[in-house]
Amino acid sequence: MSIRIQPETRLSVLLDSHPELAPRLMTALPALAGVRSEAMRRGLLEGTTLEQAARLAGLPAPEFVAAIRAWAGEEEDEAACGHGGHVPLPRAPKPEWALRSAPRFRIDADEMLALGIHPAGKVEECGAMLGGGEMVVLTSSFCPSPLIQMMRHAGFEAWTGETAPGRWESCVCRKEDAHGIKGS
Repeated sequence: MSIRIQPETRLSVLLDSHPELAPRLMTALPALAGVRSEAMRRGLLEGTTLEQAARLAGLPAPEFVAAIRAWAGEEEDEAACGHGGHVPLPRAPKPEWALRSAPRFRIDADEMLALGIHPAGKVEECGAMLGGGEMVVLTSSFCPSPLIQMMRHAGFEAWTGETAPGRWESCVCRKEDAHGIKGS
């Protein structure tokens, strides 16, 4: 049985349709993996939606659902939304601050997702450790617009752009560093 994966999809329905996702889902949701009682775990799976699981994982729901869809090999409707199930950001040239800032952290989103780990937490963690004139650089095979919007909402400057067909680079720096550089 195949389903369309949505934020309101219950974890039990997801795993009934895609049992191969269980190890990745348990890695993404360590609190759920820690439940030893099979009956209690099943009850949690039946009562929890992907949107609720995203909150449990501390991730934006669109990013979490996009990762689950990618793991399941679900095709996206490119006409309605960007790869990953979200509206892509408008194209913009790389800003001056991204050209001048030094990459302190480099994160490969595809590598992390292949291991069942969502990159949003790592980008947030690295962003908190940035010093003056430093940035986080995330590479991916998709436009991570929800992550970019999340970092902007958290008080960072963030930019993403397609560097080659199917290859994206996203840069994040402290807002005060970006505004201190003319032309940002």
